[in-house]
Amino acid sequence: MTDEPILVFDQVLKKRLGGRGYQLLVENFEIRPRDRLALIGDSGSGKSTLLDLAALILRPDSAKGFLWRPQAPNSADLGRAWEKKEVFRFEKIRRQELGYVTQTGGLLPFLSVRDNILLPAKLKKCGPAALGRLSSLAQELKIEGLLGKRPAKLSVGQRQRCAIARALIHEPSLILADEPTASLDPPTARQALELLLTLSQGQALVIATHNLGLIKDKGFTVYQVICEENDPERPVEARLIQL
Repeated sequence: MTDEPILVFDQVLKKRLGGRGYQLLVENFEIRPRDRLALIGDSGSGKSTLLDLAALILRPDSAKGFLWRPQAPNSADLGRAWEKKEVFRFEKIRRQELGYVTQTGGLLPFLSVRDNILLPAKLKKCGPAALGRLSSLAQELKIEGLLGKRPAKLSVGQRQRCAIARALIHEPSLILADEPTASLDPPTARQALELLLTLSQGQALVIATHNLGLIKDKGFTVYQVICEENDPERPVEARLIQL
């Protein structure tokens, strides 16, 4: 497996309007295969914004370099693609390469748990192999008895375990997780993180979390989103630093 970057941020800027305004500048950030990266910072500092940029949900306002697999034959200049509105590039990468565990799980309420989990595999056209992977993930995550239920019938912890399965079912290159344990009690949170780490072996994992103690000694490289508010007349400025 190559160790070349999956995703590269070089001077990527995202602005948000409202109030004083806010802008996140990601000066130099790379995600490589098998990376274990953790984003920490205060609420509203920009952790979710950074994950949404990586998930190709948010469009950057500017970028010197925002590159998908820059050394690969199928590389993509994401900043330029956003400018040209080449939406097809993002759809393909999201469908084949990305798995995302959102804060609330993000399960579709009108689908069963089974169909929620299998949806990324269907979009990627994984074929019959996805059913075997579903069985394996369901067993590991202890959700076998939940597959026929709708998300509304699940507890918060159950929904998060199902969301983890959905993010992993299609074997993406990059898994993003936004506060995946925030709504869980401490023992369940530790268990969910351990499962996420175990089941994502060989894939890059980036999580945002408030709980630095939870990720301690788990092999994560930790980055902090720092907000600077020196001038009340200027927008709040956020930057990413490695600890």
